[in-house]
Amino acid sequence: MLKCTTCCAACLCLSFGFFTEAGLGQAETAGEDEIVDSIRRLSTISPNDQQRIADWVRAKLDKLVAIPEQNRPGEFARYRSIFREQFEHSNNSGQFRLQLAAQTASVAAAEYAKSDPDPTVTHVLARAMVDMDRPETVPGLVAGLKSTSAVARLLCASGLAAQRDAVAEDNQMLNDTVKALREAGVAETQPVVLSRIYHALAYANQVGAVFDAYMELLDKRLEHRRGPAVKADGAEIQAYEFFRRRGVLASLNADQKAQLARRLAVFLRLDAERYNDDDLAPPQDQTVADVDFDERDRIERMLAGNEAILSALVGGAKEEITDALKAGGHARRAEILAHAYKWVGHPETKERGTLNGAPWNVDVGAP
Repeated sequence: MLKCTTCCAACLCLSFGFFTEAGLGQAETAGEDEIVDSIRRLSTISPNDQQRIADWVRAKLDKLVAIPEQNRPGEFARYRSIFREQFEHSNNSGQFRLQLAAQTASVAAAEYAKSDPDPTVTHVLARAMVDMDRPETVPGLVAGLKSTSAVARLLCASGLAAQRDAVAEDNQMLNDTVKALREAGVAETQPVVLSRIYHALAYANQVGAVFDAYMELLDKRLEHRRGPAVKADGAEIQAYEFFRRRGVLASLNADQKAQLARRLAVFLRLDAERYNDDDLAPPQDQTVADVDFDERDRIERMLAGNEAILSALVGGAKEEITDALKAGGHARRAEILAHAYKWVGHPETKERGTLNGAPWNVDVGAP
């Protein structure tokens, strides 16, 4: 389990009441919802009625903004319930649900484009679109990737992951969505959000459409890991899960496989060296409180996932790092580092490793 990433996601969401019913009040009166009540049964929604739905969405958000700022976070659950109840109403026609999702997305895109949007509004809109789980929300979810709110970005990336099948059916939508995810991933500073972006990019049947995006994100992350980021935050676990899926590696050409291997080699070296760092020493060397067991867990998952991909790329090489992790875990960290150098070459002795020759051509030591 990716403990830290999962925990961070929960912390982000809990801080805004995402997983609590606190503040859930009575639904708006029927009179306030006359606009949607008058059209929810229609099998054809005219442009004028579409505008009325959008106006209803904006009216709800205006009421939210009118609440004193210090009280707005506590209103999240109630407003989430308002949108969910309207979308799930038993009298809704299919076309009404479609248009409620589409108009909510349209309003959301306008909100996310503001220079200083209200954070509670952005959270409510993101959660509403994820709850609706409709392809018509994709434009709003894409816009939300640029939100100033990490929670909204996380939710929007999750929503896009849920719409992968629908997006893949439209080449233009696919290209636009992948472009937005790539740009968002390069700019992202929160590991838990980046993890969701990697997940949203996991189009297993459209590998060619997302491969360059994955490589660009991995390159950006390597800049970070080579520079100020000593610790491993585990975001790449989701990227590794994608490349381990059945058929993904087989769909790559020789050049793409070499590109992937060169990036994985650097991550492998960085993670193995970090795993061997004194900061992650076992309790007998330090007090238990000094040991980041969550980071250990993340690194172990990254090392195992990385080696599994490399083994498949080179044709079933023995996964010695994974075997050592299973046999002794952190107690065998020096051995694990030695196995990593057998893959990438030794940075000091310059002894060559599996990936230093053709067709991978990784520089010795994977600098």
